[in-house]
Amino acid sequence: MKRIIYPALAMLMLNTVADAKVFKAYNGDVDFNHSKHMGMYPCKDCHEGPPRPFGINKEKAHKLCIGCHTKEGAGPTRHCSQCHGNKPQDD
Repeated sequence: MKRIIYPALAMLMLNTVADAKVFKAYNGDVDFNHSKHMGMYPCKDCHEGPPRPFGINKEKAHKLCIGCHTKEGAGPTRHCSQCHGNKPQDD
């Protein structure tokens, strides 16, 4: 029975965290494609300890998101509107 329940529970958890996230912001919400980032980077690049949802604020988001995009040379880095108030990006 455990052989069925644990894998099913793991898949349910992965499907839950893999969904797109919307971070509320006063100058426009930020749509974040979590499943795309999961496929490109190890969890430890963003999550400290075991992967789990964590609180994020302006300073944390700017350091984590813009810092990574700048380091990778890809995605939005130059103007607030590249992230805020836009539809999810493919890059």
